Amino acid sequence: MKTIKIVFAIVTGAILGLAGDPSRAQSSVALYGALDVLIDISNQGRGTLTQMSNGGTFGSRFGIMGSEDIGNGYKSVFRLEGGFAPNTGTVQQGGAQFGRQAYIGFEGPNGALTFGRQYSPEFLAVSEYDVFQGGLGGSILDVDRTLPNDVVHGVLLTESITCRVDKSILYSSPKIYGFSVALMYGLGGVAGATSAGSTFSGAVNYKRGPATFHAGYLYKRDGAVSGYYEGWGIGGSYEIGPARVYLGYTKDDYSDRTGARSLQNTVRYAIANLGASYQVVPLTVVVAQVMKLIDTSDGLAQSQNVHVVGLGLFYALSKQTNLYVGYAQVKNKNGSAYTLGQALYYGVSASPNSTARVLRFGVRTTF
Repeated sequence: MKTIKIVFAIVTGAILGLAGDPSRAQSSVALYGALDVLIDISNQGRGTLTQMSNGGTFGSRFGIMGSEDIGNGYKSVFRLEGGFAPNTGTVQQGGAQFGRQAYIGFEGPNGALTFGRQYSPEFLAVSEYDVFQGGLGGSILDVDRTLPNDVVHGVLLTESITCRVDKSILYSSPKIYGFSVALMYGLGGVAGATSAGSTFSGAVNYKRGPATFHAGYLYKRDGAVSGYYEGWGIGGSYEIGPARVYLGYTKDDYSDRTGARSLQNTVRYAIANLGASYQVVPLTVVVAQVMKLIDTSDGLAQSQNVHVVGLGLFYALSKQTNLYVGYAQVKNKNGSAYTLGQALYYGVSASPNSTARVLRFGVRTTF
């Protein structure tokens, strides 16, 4: 009994000591997440595929984030965020436990400096002038195709490959008169070749009143320094009453001669997008976007430029839960085989010269 009393006294003292520690009283930790499940009906020219999928508008995730006041207006921060598919219960991002984000750093009056796996500034800038912001098949990031001599379903824009950067250092400036700047460098970690596998990305953003402006750049070397990914984009949006208009131009080059992707020529794309959102009633928003894909890749016998059209509707059941439906299509020509769905589409590649279509409806909630 005496031993139990001693243990109880030690535990009680420790708890009271922690409660009275002013540094811990100024700390905060929050759990958060999102679930997004949809029914995807897709026809890419090889028959109709109907399935339940994850992430019609954004990927499902679970995360923990926190901060601690360290004095003089500064605080330490961290975030751990993992992606999962609620339709199957499986981990996303190649099975990484915190594949979406994992970083630690500091924030203060002069900005933020963080270290780890993080979104590239260029990817975030491009997402801002896309009315679909990466989802529902009508997004800039949803156009896809299988690349020449590729053994897996390929990607179109480098943003799909380089949206997150491992081993990265990111500086994000404070906002000054609406402007902010972000600079990132990702260490390659290859012995004897400093630039191999490294990434540089930067962005300038402006948000003030009804107007936004975004410009970003990214350059990444592959692990053998024989290929690269390069992308840049510029665009913005402007609010007019219940409507917001989006306009942007995104350019990407892709040359990778290692591993499974054995390309003999550089792949070059540009996408010009014009979109709009309109709040019909307080709980309902409709969105639409038209894009022109400009293909200037090496080795094309004739132009494979195409147009993509996307439509969407969102209905808010509450502040956290939404229902949505979206439709998009691209008409292939001159041998092109573009698909819609990017990472969210798990079917076969499109048949050349077909009209690829995708219809999605689902529900999402955040917590």
